[in-house]
Amino acid sequence: MRFRLAALFALLMLAATCAPAGTLAPSSTPQPSGSALAAAFPVTVTDFQNHSVTVPQRPQRIVSIGPSITEFLFALGAGPRIVGVDDFSDEPAAAQQLEKVGGIKVNFEKVVSLKPDLVLTVKFSDGTIEKLASAGLLVLVVDPQSAGDVARTAILLGRAVGSDGETMARDIQKRVDDVRSKTAAAATRPRVYHEIDASDPTKIFTVGPGSYIHDLIEIAGGQNIAARATSAYPQLSAEEILRSDPEIIVLAAADYSAKPEQVAARTGWAVITAVRNKRIVTIAPNLINRPGPRVGEAAEAYAKLVHPELFP
Repeated sequence: MRFRLAALFALLMLAATCAPAGTLAPSSTPQPSGSALAAAFPVTVTDFQNHSVTVPQRPQRIVSIGPSITEFLFALGAGPRIVGVDDFSDEPAAAQQLEKVGGIKVNFEKVVSLKPDLVLTVKFSDGTIEKLASAGLLVLVVDPQSAGDVARTAILLGRAVGSDGETMARDIQKRVDDVRSKTAAAATRPRVYHEIDASDPTKIFTVGPGSYIHDLIEIAGGQNIAARATSAYPQLSAEEILRSDPEIIVLAAADYSAKPEQVAARTGWAVITAVRNKRIVTIAPNLINRPGPRVGEAAEAYAKLVHPELFP
């Protein structure tokens, strides 16, 4: 059970400096577009650790450590130049065929052996980033954790690999704004409880401010029952959840997650509005756990759960 929880949170952290929740902030710096991108090197970018990094030429051998980063690279057309990815990078399908460089712990020797000219990675606090840099590798930390980070990531990665991230950022912004404008007109904001892990029924993990899923709940026109939590992934007791009386319960459609009928059968949960109204729903975990280029799709999918009347 402990391993399951550790793996789950590794997925969330690797999915996964924040702009305001639910806000996609475009860059204020003009960027080249189209064929001009290929000639826009060397280029200097500022990563998610506020480090200025200069990419001398268009990268041809890229290692991606983070599922959302991998999805971004493929969406930007840089997939053919990726030579290695983390163990959790499974989308798009082509990513599954690439060399793996570790998951919760990065395989340093494997990364070095791939001779990358650019390593794109989420944040690590175990010295991984420093070790890679000390080996002479060019490392760029790209660590989106909220919806507000998505446009910034598209622009940053586009510049770093020589692709049009500006257009992607605008397209993402439009789709999210379309969802937000629809849900803003809703007559109600249903109380939402999003369950991450309930293996310990006395300390159930959910999502709070600072998490990507919390942002999606708000964009979708819902009201997160843990909106006042002091961490991105707080733990609530069953009693706290019962008192909050969620109108919608959202579960991941995954093997590790509880099933709707199991949640409904929990002791005392029959009084919860979501249980009484049979509004215990599931959603694809890879879609809503990763702040990547599919954020517009994720926002719409979540909004359909919260306000199905607005998304027939």
